[in-house]
Amino acid sequence: MNSKKTVLAISVMLCLTLVFAGFNGVVRAESFPEDDLDLIIPWPSGGFTDVAVRPFAHWFEDYFDQTVVVDNRTGAGGVIGSKAIEDAEPNGYTFGTTSISTVTARLTAPNPPNMDNVDALGQIFTSPATLTVNADSEWETIDEFVEYAKENPGMVTIANTGVGASVHIFSLAFEEVADINVIHVPYDGSEQPTVAVLGGHIDATLNILPDVADHVRSGSLRMLAIATHERHDDFENVPTFLEEGYDFTMGNYTGFVAPKGVPQERLNILEDAIAEAMQDEDIIKHLEDSGYVPEYLNAEEFDAVLKDTVESIDNMIEEGLLDIEN
Repeated sequence: MNSKKTVLAISVMLCLTLVFAGFNGVVRAESFPEDDLDLIIPWPSGGFTDVAVRPFAHWFEDYFDQTVVVDNRTGAGGVIGSKAIEDAEPNGYTFGTTSISTVTARLTAPNPPNMDNVDALGQIFTSPATLTVNADSEWETIDEFVEYAKENPGMVTIANTGVGASVHIFSLAFEEVADINVIHVPYDGSEQPTVAVLGGHIDATLNILPDVADHVRSGSLRMLAIATHERHDDFENVPTFLEEGYDFTMGNYTGFVAPKGVPQERLNILEDAIAEAMQDEDIIKHLEDSGYVPEYLNAEEFDAVLKDTVESIDNMIEEGLLDIEN
C-alpha cells in the first residue's frame, strides 16, 4: 500500500514538474527582450537627435536589463538610417528614431524611406525652428534681415541640414512667407549649419532651437525669431515670427518607430517603455535643459502625426509653397 502511494506520489510530482517546465518554457519563449536591443539613429553622433535620444538608450538598458546598442547610421539627410530601420528584421530587437526629415526625404531621394514600412511607437519631443544669425551680423531684427534679402535677391545664404531635410523645408517655407529669394546651402547633419553661421561662412540658418540655444546664450549667435505660437520661456526677449507679422510656425518632432511586422505584443512592450521613460524626471530635465520641448504621444497619436506630416508636405508641394529643387 505504501509502495503504491509512493509510486503514485512520484508520478504526480513528475507530471507536475513536466507541466510547470512546459509552462515556464512558454513564458520564456514569449518574454521580451532577452537579448541586446539595437537603437538606430539616422543622424551623426553629437547631433540634435543623438544628444536627445542617448539618455533614453541608457534608461532602456535599466528598464529591460539588456544592453542597448546605439547605431548612428548617417548620410543622405537621414535616408540611410531610416531605411536601415524599416529593412531590419521585424522581431522588435531593432527600432529607431524618425522625424519630419524621414517624410520629406521621399521628395528628393531616389530610394527614400516609406512611412508605410514602419510602425509608430511614440513621440518624445518637438523643437521649433529659429531664424539665427552670427552675433556680429548687421541684422538686429527679422525685419532688417528680410528687408536686406529683398533689396539683395539671391545674395543671402541660409544653411540647412540637407536637401529635403527638415531645416531645408523650414527655410523654403520661410522664404515663401517672407517673399524673399535666398541661396540654400545644404550640410550633412544638424550641427554643421550652426557651425557655418558661427564661422561667418553662411549668413543665417533656420535650424531648430536645440542646435543654436547654447550659442545664443553665450552671445555667439543672435536669434531673430522663433517659430512658436508664444515666446519661449528661456528666450523671452526673442519674438515669434507671428508677432513680427510672418505666418510661420514650424518645427521638428522626434519619436521612435519599429520596422513593420513586429508582433503587436512586442510593439506594446516597447511603447510602454517609452511611456515610462517620459515620466522620468531626469529624462524630462535633460530634454528641457537641452532646448527640446518634451511632448509625449503614444503610438496611435504619433502615427496620426506621421500621416498628417505626409499629407501636409504633399499639400505644400501641390500649392507651390515648397520648391524642393531650389
